[in-house]
Amino acid sequence: MSTLFHRLKSLYVLDVVLQTGSFSLAAEKLYITQSAVSQHIKQLEEDLGPLFIRQARSLQPTGLAESLRNSLKKGFFELEYGWNQVMQPGQKTLTISVLPSFASSWLIPRLERFSEQYPEIELRLSMTDQQVDFDRANIDASIRYGLGNYPDLIVRHLMDDSIFPVVSGQFTGSLSLNDLTNHTLIRDNSGEHFNWEGWLKLVGKPDLQPKRYLTISDSSLMIKAAMTGQGIALGRRSLVQDELTSGMLCQPFKQEMESPFSYYLVMPQRSRNHKELKLFTQWLIEEINHFKKPS
Repeated sequence: MSTLFHRLKSLYVLDVVLQTGSFSLAAEKLYITQSAVSQHIKQLEEDLGPLFIRQARSLQPTGLAESLRNSLKKGFFELEYGWNQVMQPGQKTLTISVLPSFASSWLIPRLERFSEQYPEIELRLSMTDQQVDFDRANIDASIRYGLGNYPDLIVRHLMDDSIFPVVSGQFTGSLSLNDLTNHTLIRDNSGEHFNWEGWLKLVGKPDLQPKRYLTISDSSLMIKAAMTGQGIALGRRSLVQDELTSGMLCQPFKQEMESPFSYYLVMPQRSRNHKELKLFTQWLIEEINHFKKPS
């Protein structure tokens, strides 16, 4: 038993080394010495064969180590997941990864209704722009904005989106396309699909030059800048509809550019029968159905 325990510990050290790419970083993460990491790897190599090619400034995994990478990752994740289930058997929790912009502008303002409907479920939001590695993260599902190509995952389409200019609701008067040359246009750095170049091309003004551009990397902050009168922003329907309804923003032009991306709920196979996730999905779809574009 002691030999099995020691080998399991050494395999966990190997998993962390493969994650971090170095003995020193693995030692920091595991709170042990670098020599202890080296000793664990050495003992595994005595049983299995060479696991790393040690170079002056790099550590290169051998084919053997690479063949173990996925098995180790999945195995230790399942152990952690099972342990959490045993330690919290009666707790109904649901952990969702979601884009910060969608969370702050759309999801969070509606969550009170979910809590009222399902007070027994503890909802945990993990907000990140990065795609989730479900094999490593204790995440039940994720709301993503993309093309829907998420291999090996269960994917459910939630809603499409469109892109158009928005301006502060306090703006008075009318705007023509040519008037944009006298205004600051607020943009983010998401690429041409979500920026002014694509929309101006759509309305037949590809060469129009504004007074100036203001670039803000965060979509939610970009919309807030428009609400405070700092310029005209290119907003996504999903992120600005509530502000349009309340009058905090207005839509000066009717032309909308259909987004190539849509919102999707994605989940690993292990979440297929997750009761709390099924309830959340049902609630989410109902909320989206109520989220109608004004006529």
